[in-house]
Amino acid sequence: MLSRKLLVSLAVAVLAVGACSSSATQAPAASSGAVQAKALSICAVENVADHPSITQIIMGMTDEAKIYNANVTQLDPAGDPQKQASMVQDCITKKPSVIAVNAVDPVAIVPSLKAAQAAGIPVVMFNADTNKDGQAYTKTFVGAQSYDQGYAIGQMMDQQMGGKGNVVIIQGNPGQTDVINRQNGLEAAWKDTGASFNVLGTQTAHWSKDEAVTVMTDFLTKYPNIDAVMAQDDGMGLGALQAIQAAGKEGKIKVYGVGGFKQACQDIKNGTYAGTALQTSYMIGVYTVRAAYDILMNRPIARQLLTPTASVTKDNIDQWIGQCAL
Repeated sequence: MLSRKLLVSLAVAVLAVGACSSSATQAPAASSGAVQAKALSICAVENVADHPSITQIIMGMTDEAKIYNANVTQLDPAGDPQKQASMVQDCITKKPSVIAVNAVDPVAIVPSLKAAQAAGIPVVMFNADTNKDGQAYTKTFVGAQSYDQGYAIGQMMDQQMGGKGNVVIIQGNPGQTDVINRQNGLEAAWKDTGASFNVLGTQTAHWSKDEAVTVMTDFLTKYPNIDAVMAQDDGMGLGALQAIQAAGKEGKIKVYGVGGFKQACQDIKNGTYAGTALQTSYMIGVYTVRAAYDILMNRPIARQLLTPTASVTKDNIDQWIGQCAL
């Protein structure tokens, strides 16, 4: 069996060749004899549309929809699972070709997914999946290689810190796909490398930079001997860095994140941020539209369609900084 380290390396190689290649169906090639007999309509329900990653997903959907001449309706429940359920019901009423859902809560969304299936409308989950029960009512999940992202950060920490030190972890919304996968990937990398990090504390900041400032400030008060913080996205990582700077501890605590936010990548280049793993969110939007088209055309589709990632550190920042889009 291939090692996880090799799998991450292969994912990096895929991204280096071109992020647009994937097991997802490619955009239909134009030909004089090709006729698209069916019109594609997608009703997409986000979780929190003002997050940089979600903004990129929407851009990817919008751009790819032009290729397929698809109509995409975007709805934003602003992180409220009850609003999301209501919006999925609104989508069912509109009777689109496909409903696409970015779950606020993987459990709370299940009845809505069941209702969509009962109405005969296929569902694509994207960015944040439902749970195992909910997957019975969906066609596919389109997301990032979030396990590999966590694994890449775990390897990075082992290499940069010698496999030891006191660590705090700042997580996103409890139960969400990327939260679970990134944590599992991180821990697997530590196990595979033989690292012996001491996790002092783990707390959610709900993907919020401002909340991460508060969480990190509390960590700094409670634990005076922190060596590193692993934030599950760069927004929270930048919030942690802000708290560290305010406490006068910049340079004493390494900050790791996920996403490839522009500011995080610039801070990596400047030496104030230890590293990140790319989140090609734009391509999640692209693959979601492609998946919807495949479903419309009754084509077979994989149960998961995942966009590639890559480790970004000061050693290779010049190679990847152009991909830092969030």
